[in-house]
Amino acid sequence: MHTSRRPLAASALLLVLALLAACSSSSKTSTNSSSSTGSSNSSTPAFDYASLSGSLNGSGSTFQDAFDQKAITDLHGKASNLSITYTKSGSSAGKQDLQNKVVQFAGTDSLIKDEDKPKFQGGTVLYFPTVAAPITVSYNLNGVDKLQLSGETLGGIFAATITTWNDPKIAADNPGVNLPNTPIVVVHRSDGSGTTNNFTRYLTKAGGTAWTLGTGDTVNWPATIQGAEKNSGVATLVKSTPGAVGYVDLADAVNANLVFASIKNSAGKFVAPTLDGASAALAGTTVKDDLTYDPINAAGDAAYPITSPTWVIVYQKQPDATTQNNIKGWLTYLLTDAQATANQVGFAKLPADLVQKALAQLNTITVG
Repeated sequence: MHTSRRPLAASALLLVLALLAACSSSSKTSTNSSSSTGSSNSSTPAFDYASLSGSLNGSGSTFQDAFDQKAITDLHGKASNLSITYTKSGSSAGKQDLQNKVVQFAGTDSLIKDEDKPKFQGGTVLYFPTVAAPITVSYNLNGVDKLQLSGETLGGIFAATITTWNDPKIAADNPGVNLPNTPIVVVHRSDGSGTTNNFTRYLTKAGGTAWTLGTGDTVNWPATIQGAEKNSGVATLVKSTPGAVGYVDLADAVNANLVFASIKNSAGKFVAPTLDGASAALAGTTVKDDLTYDPINAAGDAAYPITSPTWVIVYQKQPDATTQNNIKGWLTYLLTDAQATANQVGFAKLPADLVQKALAQLNTITVG
């Protein structure tokens, strides 16, 4: 019914997350098959990683950074002549960098707006899903290590209409919990962020009349609340501020030893932000032909409702054969070998059928 994280070492917490997430669910596009990744599927093509050379640069989503950095390190052992850099700058910045051809790939947790698509100088952009994970609602409230929050209550908190921790609406979500009369200090992302996009989409879906600020990589937050850059910045500010609450990806929340709430899902259940909960959300999601999908407030008793997707986006047409090969190699690794280690850094791996669809899409990347 709830979750909390006590001040243990981050590595130990990640190990616990990995063990808990050993069994993840498949997406609606499959028939309840096990969530094995493409790396263990006999139809997965072999890739000659030793053939990769030169460099690839990427930027964007801070949400997926821990997964990307581990994959970069691990792939280097197989592709020693390829240098990959990824700068966590926020989804908006990553999309802008790809638009301007500053990078060869971008990480994003949100989709390109229709009105922005003509601005991408390289033409058609392809979405490659990589992993998914919960966005936690992390808080700093002395004496309260068990907290449940509904969408409507969260909408009031982040719209700054609920301003103290013992507000009747918070109390109604937490019968029997002794809530202090402590002012709430709301912390949000100050940079353009896919985490903000997905968190506010949950509030739009579940916040009812309490949430009127809409959704996007940025929103017009109340002037009374505080902003911080990147997920890690929000985590640091929440940890250092009594009474604070903010939305933080699971990996950064665990690394900062934050305490986080259970959130009410579409089935009316308060669900903890775990990898199992993220996998259950994927199971209640329909994947579109372009490999985009929306697990926010997905159906299912066990689904964690603020589960964020994330993608690596690239141009369908690459400038030369070397870049084409490097992009294909990088994406192949993310979709195969890296899936096996996703749980270790706080992410739910993709269902096997979605991996296979993404691997098939690699064949559409051309030189031109």
